[in-house]
Amino acid sequence: MEQHQNELRRAAAQAFAESLDQLQKTLQAEGRPPTTAQPQPEKAAPVSNGNSKATPTRPALADWEAAVADIEQFIEARRSS
Repeated sequence: MEQHQNELRRAAAQAFAESLDQLQKTLQAEGRPPTTAQPQPEKAAPVSNGNSKATPTRPALADWEAAVADIEQFIEARRSS
C-alpha cells in the first residue's frame, strides 16, 4: 500500500511540475520574463497622508484564468489516476 501511495505522490508531483511548465510557457508567450525561484523582498508600502487613494495592483484576469485552468487540469489528472 505504501508503494501505491508513493506512486500517486510521484504522479501528482509530475503533473504539478508539468502544469508549472505550461504556466511558464504561457507567461513567456505573453511577453513576460520568467520569474526566479527565489522570492523577491517586499518593498515597503508608501505611507499615505490620507489625501490620496491608493489602489493596489491586481493580477490580470487572464493570469487568474490560466492558473485556474492549470489547477483544474491537475485535479482532473489526479482523479483519473
